[in-house]
Amino acid sequence: MRIILSYNINFDLEVLKDTEEIYEKVNLTIEQTKIIHEISRFINQIIKLPDTAIKALTWSAIQQWQIRNNKTIAEIRELPIGKRLNAVKQIFCIGDKMLKVMLKQPKNESELIIDIAFEKAFKLFLDYISKNNSE
Repeated sequence: MRIILSYNINFDLEVLKDTEEIYEKVNLTIEQTKIIHEISRFINQIIKLPDTAIKALTWSAIQQWQIRNNKTIAEIRELPIGKRLNAVKQIFCIGDKMLKVMLKQPKNESELIIDIAFEKAFKLFLDYISKNNSE
């Protein structure tokens, strides 16, 4: 039996609202939408945030990764598995840092909870990749 603890963390609501508006303008493929939905739903079980805010955060992290690496998200699929997983881990790290910027006080405990949520979400992604690559 798996138990998931949920935490309420204080975020700057204006920053979250701005992030949600970014997501509403994004067009994703069906596969990207499915993965983002599963990951955001999982993170939302740990950190109570609007689903749209988590999806928007994910999209913003992807955009930043694309700019930093001068690649599109689609190009990740063409990379060898090690580099592909590294690229996705980088996106998770960007999202983790972006979410921490939105925190209000107290930050230390909230940052730790965010780190745990993102590490567990990355594990969920790894499980998803393992399952879908073996079919």
